[in-house]
Amino acid sequence: MKKALLPLLMLSCVVNTAQAADWFKSSDTLTQVHKHLLDNDLPQMFDSLVEVWQINSSQSREDHLNELFDQALNKDCGKTLTRKTLPDWISSVVVKRHIIQSPGRDTFRVSIDVESENNIQDITFEKWVDKIVSSDSELTKDSEVVNNASVSLYRKRYNLASQLESGLYRLSVKGDGGNSWSTWIILGDVAFRQQVRWASKDTWRIDKKELLNPYCPLPKLEIGLYDYIDEHYEQVWGKSYESDYPMNLTGEELPNDRYVLAVSMVHSRWQGDIAIEQAQTISKTYDISSEEELK
Repeated sequence: MKKALLPLLMLSCVVNTAQAADWFKSSDTLTQVHKHLLDNDLPQMFDSLVEVWQINSSQSREDHLNELFDQALNKDCGKTLTRKTLPDWISSVVVKRHIIQSPGRDTFRVSIDVESENNIQDITFEKWVDKIVSSDSELTKDSEVVNNASVSLYRKRYNLASQLESGLYRLSVKGDGGNSWSTWIILGDVAFRQQVRWASKDTWRIDKKELLNPYCPLPKLEIGLYDYIDEHYEQVWGKSYESDYPMNLTGEELPNDRYVLAVSMVHSRWQGDIAIEQAQTISKTYDISSEEELK
């Protein structure tokens, strides 16, 4: 009986030793995260944070990593979080987490916008380790980019079953001619410091939940009207505001029709030269008739 137990005990020791090694490695790297943060060396702090996320961790460890990440963003909203990462053939990248709140339903998305002079074949966004965030995705191209006719906007949109979790992600872009580029993206907890909600049939309110990060851009209010054209919704009118937010639609003349009205609060930060956005949208049907024209 004792001989039979010996291999099991040895196996248990091997497993425990491996777990202990991971724990010490994680703890040592986590110490470096703290050190680099105190030294205000944000690029080194980011690199160490990537290493910690790559090691299996508990929920409490993940909560702690998110807290450290928030502290780093309080330095300069992520502008110096990483060194220059974009290659010459990519002019900008925006990663946006999006929740759309419609009557009786919440919809979740993540989209990646890439502006490039090159033709982009694919954009992928994976959660560590090698886990595509959703199989329901679409890549589109919009050739009209403001102020630069030679640049096209490519958007990869993933439709999600739930809110995208915090953690470590890998963004990869594949272009023509063998061009490829990838980088790590760290997403923290979803936290809207200002939220929009309906106040009445055609007015909304903005609730201030937390103090804004003074180093980040002011939250942007985006308003859009959508019409059902050729079996899908197209935006027929839209405006955005960075201050003096309106609380209803005024001053616009639109044809009488039934639209979908969408009102969004968009919070932005940086990860070096990459923009990271969180958007919360409320939407509902909106009728414009001869008795209810926008003035």
